[in-house]
Amino acid sequence: MRSRFATVLLLAQTVCAGAASATELTAAHVNPPGEPSNTAFDFLTKKLSEGTTGITLTIFPQGQIGGEKDAIEQVQLGAISMTTVANANLSAFAPAAGVYDIPFLFRDAGHHPWAVVDGPIGEEINAKIEAEANVEVLGWWSAGMRHVFTREMPVNTPADLAGQKIRVIGSPVYIDTFNGLGALATPMPYGEVYTALATGAIDGAENDSSGYRNVKFFEQAPYYSLTGHFFLFKPVIANKDALAQLTTEQRAEFDAAFAEATAMQRELFATNFESDIAWLKEQGVTVIEPDRQAFVEMVKPVADKYADQFGVDLVQRIRDTQ
Repeated sequence: MRSRFATVLLLAQTVCAGAASATELTAAHVNPPGEPSNTAFDFLTKKLSEGTTGITLTIFPQGQIGGEKDAIEQVQLGAISMTTVANANLSAFAPAAGVYDIPFLFRDAGHHPWAVVDGPIGEEINAKIEAEANVEVLGWWSAGMRHVFTREMPVNTPADLAGQKIRVIGSPVYIDTFNGLGALATPMPYGEVYTALATGAIDGAENDSSGYRNVKFFEQAPYYSLTGHFFLFKPVIANKDALAQLTTEQRAEFDAAFAEATAMQRELFATNFESDIAWLKEQGVTVIEPDRQAFVEMVKPVADKYADQFGVDLVQRIRDTQ
């Protein structure tokens, strides 16, 4: 871990050395080319470079400086300025974020999640996250609805998951959810999933359509079941001191560019789903539309457990948000 911190600090210092008069920001993420978060960070870099206040942003993509938990720690330390990560990973540092990961909490991927995080509930949760993790929450990006994909058989009902090793994010709610569905929840770093599928170390995993397509998981697991068990946010967090160095004019320019990047990132996820599914079918992927309610009912004890943990009233307010 220490060597990764040293590496990213050296990279940041190298970037800064060439332009002492500019305000240098850095960002890191694990996403591959073609993934909306990658595209949005590229857009943000371009917008800032075209600005007038002297902000530059250098991106270290595709896990160059480690995984998502590494990136969160590096933001906290100030080794990098910002990152975007799966909300389930942020919840390990800011438990309040975990309320958004309750299974089947959100009705859809296009409206309900944004009505929550962009409204009063979002402001409450942001304040808790910032206090717990000592970072600034810049905003909430999308990682879409997550679905199950498997190597050898389609998943039509929860019974089809029985005994199958399914890779999940190493978060208690993800583990509990898939164990509750009868699977053998198997936490594993994202970068190891393709090889684990290829070798049969796992029987399947779960991801949004963009990740399933762009990381080519379909090559090893050609059954994609639209369970929609989680809506996964990609919060964008920043080091407070890195942002504090911005002048009033710079912060206004940064916020405007970031708002544009956020709108783009969300729209890409919203519009990419149908084209992803059509393209995957052309590659021979079997896309299954299961009875989602059967999955909802089977994990209700898990949802109730986490509602008790985060507050039944808060969870109901999220469900009731229009």
